[in-house]
Amino acid sequence: MRKRGDQVFERNLTRREMELIEDIQEFIKEKHSQSERHDYTHVLQVVRYAIQIARAIPDEVDPFVLICGAFFHDVGWIGTDNGILHGLRGATIVDEYFDATWVSVDIKKKIKRIVIRHTATSMMPPQTVEEKIVWDADGLDGMGLIGILRGLVAEEGSIEEILTEEFRESRKTYDKLHFEESRRIGKELHKETIEVIQSFKRALDHRLKAIEQLALPVERPVNWARVWVDVEN
Repeated sequence: MRKRGDQVFERNLTRREMELIEDIQEFIKEKHSQSERHDYTHVLQVVRYAIQIARAIPDEVDPFVLICGAFFHDVGWIGTDNGILHGLRGATIVDEYFDATWVSVDIKKKIKRIVIRHTATSMMPPQTVEEKIVWDADGLDGMGLIGILRGLVAEEGSIEEILTEEFRESRKTYDKLHFEESRRIGKELHKETIEVIQSFKRALDHRLKAIEQLALPVERPVNWARVWVDVEN
């Protein structure tokens, strides 16, 4: 186990691994090009967070397994309406993709486990360090301004309902993070979530007040009390 602060992975990527990662990046970019909530920028951000967390923790991390798992983590969303089983579905895509490469069965299995266990919908919590890193990285990108915007695009309900749910999810995500570095990043993102929601709330309150004070252009004042009497009679 390396000392905290070494800022390196267990090992460096080989040239062959780098070439395959470049191919994977193009494959994932094309697959996520039409996705809204789980677009390619989300995948890249998860990869970035995963690398950042891995470099900050004392545990040994296989960079190839981690980066491949981060790139493939949401591929199971593609072509589905709700993505409830996207972790399990994504694992089958990993199988098909890596069967056509030089990657060993053991390494492929580790990548599949990341894809399956990065989401609570698979009902299998992360266990290995790489699985926990991608779990955290994916959760972190659901927090903050970007996470809220994705919620507004994808979720149903009023703005107030969506914002309330986003706040709850942000808090739940933070509480489930595995690493100190994840919590450090998450603390700032949760703070951003609160600030954005408060800003939305102020804007909605101002909008409601303006609507309530709207002066209608009528010829003469309306005696609303008299109108209701007439309706009741």
